[in-house]
Amino acid sequence: MSRARALAASLPEELHLLPYVAAYEWRKATAFRAGFVLNALLRGVPRPVVMTLVYLAMFRSTGAAEIRGYTFVDLVHFLVWTAAIQKCIPDWRSLDLAEQIFDGYVTKYLVMPVSYFTLLWGRFLQFTAVQLLAAAAFWCAGALVLHSWWPQPVSAVALAQAATLLALGTGCYLLTYFILNCLAFWLDVVWSLLNMFMFVAAFMSGMLVPVALMPRAVRGVLEVTFPYWTVNAPVELLLGRLGPADFRFGLAVLATSFVALHGLAFVTWRRGLRRYAGVGT
Repeated sequence: MSRARALAASLPEELHLLPYVAAYEWRKATAFRAGFVLNALLRGVPRPVVMTLVYLAMFRSTGAAEIRGYTFVDLVHFLVWTAAIQKCIPDWRSLDLAEQIFDGYVTKYLVMPVSYFTLLWGRFLQFTAVQLLAAAAFWCAGALVLHSWWPQPVSAVALAQAATLLALGTGCYLLTYFILNCLAFWLDVVWSLLNMFMFVAAFMSGMLVPVALMPRAVRGVLEVTFPYWTVNAPVELLLGRLGPADFRFGLAVLATSFVALHGLAFVTWRRGLRRYAGVGT
């Protein structure tokens, strides 16, 4: 009970410091300007370009007009939206906690005036703000240059619903990366696990292939996971293929996943610190 009271008492101060942490992360992210610009603008673009060529070859070789209800133009629209959404999702390099654990630098977090989770969410706010601008610039540039091929949201409501799912989903991604980074307290294969998660999550989210093109049994499994509701479902909302009932179900899945992952992240962090033996500065 005393620990819960102490946490509640420190919450206002943590929230007050959060904007300063986000500004600090912004200065770090923009220190190397060329790399920052390339990452913000080009992230997520090569994959849809390649997949567009793959789908074009598939349609030409089979002579089909559509595949599971998707025409070639529909798939191009799907790829454009997934590229914009992918820009807003943090990748496994968003956190360097595992490296700091291995190098013995976690000790500094034990004497800071804020918890590590404040630093975590400050970095999340900075990344999200920048990548939203990059995604908006990507969409606007495409709409100006390729307006006849460029997708439009079916409605403002669909856009708001997709943004809500994306916001919760990106939080789930970040918490998952945090948990996997915390495994460095016990394991030395963290980067392998992070890469494996990225590949599996890309499949589950529909980044590689739209989930609607997969067998029904596979779709049923993926529709109860947070990667699906972070990428594939928002795209289908924007395309008008999902409705309000789907949004409510996805919101429940993401909210449950976020709470569960946040609890697991807190437990993993606390247990890891108990066995931490680093002596770095």
